[in-house]
Amino acid sequence: MVLDFLRGLFGRKHRLPIDRVTRAPRAAKKEAQAHIDGMQAALDQLGALDGIADIGTAKRLPKGTEGLWREFLGHYDEYLKIASTHLKLDEAVRPGTPEGRRSCYVAPFGVTGLESLVIFRTVRLWRDFPDIAQRLAKAGEQLFKDIQGHHAGADPEKIRMTGPAVMQGRLQNARRLVPCPLLDEERGRCRVWEIRPLVCRGHFVTGDPERSDPTREDYVDLPAKNLRLPIHQQVAHVQLEKRLGLELTPFLYANILVLLQLVEGQMLPEIGEPPTRIGPDGIAVRKANRNKGSAKKHKGKGRRR
Repeated sequence: MVLDFLRGLFGRKHRLPIDRVTRAPRAAKKEAQAHIDGMQAALDQLGALDGIADIGTAKRLPKGTEGLWREFLGHYDEYLKIASTHLKLDEAVRPGTPEGRRSCYVAPFGVTGLESLVIFRTVRLWRDFPDIAQRLAKAGEQLFKDIQGHHAGADPEKIRMTGPAVMQGRLQNARRLVPCPLLDEERGRCRVWEIRPLVCRGHFVTGDPERSDPTREDYVDLPAKNLRLPIHQQVAHVQLEKRLGLELTPFLYANILVLLQLVEGQMLPEIGEPPTRIGPDGIAVRKANRNKGSAKKHKGKGRRR
């Protein structure tokens, strides 16, 4: 155990291009202070919501959870915009765009429970969700197999998330060139762009986008910048994650399916939201548009003559 700790502390770091953290300049943080304060305020309000620690048992989110997370993301995006300008990343390519779609071969890693909750609430309403769920299951299963294949320990379940097996397995998985199931392959755009994971938001490819292809030998040395939350907000986010108590993995694909199992195939509503009816085909039933003449305004009654 001690040797593992020392290797993790002083040994060679096993990181993919999307894992190498870039520090934002002090001047950028100073300019973005209002948005840093906004992120902290949103996290504080999320942590103070009544029932935020009971989601796993209540199978509901406190009222206002998603709105506060989106508010947090808005401030984070403004922070990224300021920091990227200071780092001269305006021309950099980003995942989830047609130019940066090659980066979407690397499965999002280090995704928290709160991020997963909001993403789940969005994708659960998609008409093609049953197909997406199958693709998530297949992609997640293959990812874990690739990671376990590089694990040298006796117990395949005991894998350090910062160890070499995770990096090597993620790289092997990316080289299969299977795109993220949440990517619109025809348009080359992320379907959850507004609420995409933080690791995807902060990844900027500064080199030739062609080198984002994980099958290339020089991929691991891809020039890239990865902006993360300021340290105080990172700590606050981790503390909030502990309060949730959901014990989700750092892998988004698995998290979506775990949440689906938690709610027994249903939606994960906020308190006060009307229930979402799920049809026998697993698709959310949309409410009829009563502004249309063809809508059934009076169920069970005939039309007036």
